[in-house]
Amino acid sequence: MNTDTMTKYSVEELKCPKCGHPHQMRKYSVINVTEKPGMKEDILKNRIFNFDCENCDLVAPLTYESMYLDSKKKLAVCLSTEETDLEQLKNWKKKRGMTLRVVDNINDLKEKIMIAENLLDDRVVEIVKIAYLRRLEEEMKEDTLMNILFDYHGNDMYFLVFFEKKGIGRMPFDLDLYRTTASKYERQIKAHSTDEFMKVDMKWAGDIYFQRS
Repeated sequence: MNTDTMTKYSVEELKCPKCGHPHQMRKYSVINVTEKPGMKEDILKNRIFNFDCENCDLVAPLTYESMYLDSKKKLAVCLSTEETDLEQLKNWKKKRGMTLRVVDNINDLKEKIMIAENLLDDRVVEIVKIAYLRRLEEEMKEDTLMNILFDYHGNDMYFLVFFEKKGIGRMPFDLDLYRTTASKYERQIKAHSTDEFMKVDMKWAGDIYFQRS
């Protein structure tokens, strides 16, 4: 992964894993939404990083190594795969003032984008998710919690809560809790942060919330 910031893609032929129909697909190594603003919406609306077979109607996420850049929001997110050389990402330390994150799936990339759009700190948001688990204790006795993701529509911010049996639910985002959490854990957040690409998720937040390290 180089530090070139211009939007770049290659065209590759991919065969549908279901029917074998060939497709010419654009695979982006860099997506700069400051240069091409419309691509931010394309990611959020699943127009990029998505395989849609015109022959058999198979729709599936398409995950590959890519760098998402938004200089206005000062955000760089590396969508990584097992082949990603994270050592090369250390060159990005020179880009002062940028929030550097690494994710390994499309949903987490979209979440980082939406958190930045609402001018929130993803580190605090992940700690707030841990706090929300207490509100879900009764439901978790009867069902398996699969994921919690930040989302928003207009001025309404909320968490999408994914259960194995019940499916998807929605919980309002508690902005007061967010502010309290930011203040309460300010020192720990700083201690657990670096100027390199970080994977900030609920595991990272749990180490702070439960003081595991």
